[in-house]
Amino acid sequence: MSVEKEISTQYREFQYLSAQDITKLNDVCLVRHYKKGQVLFYPGDERNHVFFLKSGVIRLEKIDNTDSFSCLDFVKPKTIIPKIGLFSDAKYFLSCVAYSDIDIVLIPTKTYEEIIGKNSSQLIQLVNDQSEIMKLQIIKVQKSNMSNSYYRVVTTLAIIFKNLGEVQYPIKIVTVPYPITISDIAKSSGTTRETASGVIKQLIKEKKIKYNRKYFSF
Repeated sequence: MSVEKEISTQYREFQYLSAQDITKLNDVCLVRHYKKGQVLFYPGDERNHVFFLKSGVIRLEKIDNTDSFSCLDFVKPKTIIPKIGLFSDAKYFLSCVAYSDIDIVLIPTKTYEEIIGKNSSQLIQLVNDQSEIMKLQIIKVQKSNMSNSYYRVVTTLAIIFKNLGEVQYPIKIVTVPYPITISDIAKSSGTTRETASGVIKQLIKEKKIKYNRKYFSF
């Protein structure tokens, strides 16, 4: 796959960069295709690259030392990952898995940080994105401490709605154009598959969501 113009200012993640910086990134980036289930990196791997997701969905996951708490997030296309740890960490903090077949651009971390670090507008946008990520994680941690599994599942669905949902016009229904399994909803919510399934069935009955062949609509 050609890397020509894989990175350009048409994408929000690079919109404030100069033509010279865009050229520099395109000169050093690599484009790869990963099959569903392939691992891009594990926690503790050297943070040699940042990744720009062109198509498909990525799953980011962090499991604590007891294997009892899982921090699970989904990332949609046209997004740089990981944003946590930039300019500071030498190793990846999370694991990253292709949740579907994906096309992704690998950018050397050092080059990316040098360019972004000199561009105040792009850097401010990055900091704002990091802030939003932290807010969502704080909400998830707060909800994970609740004994009521219903609200934990609802919180997970709300975050999927925000991160992956796309408005369908003119009916204005928000759909998630990627299959999400009940098992991953349960894992992200800190509950069992049976409990997550029960909550989803209740929400369907109340006509708050639709779930058909692993696809959500709201």
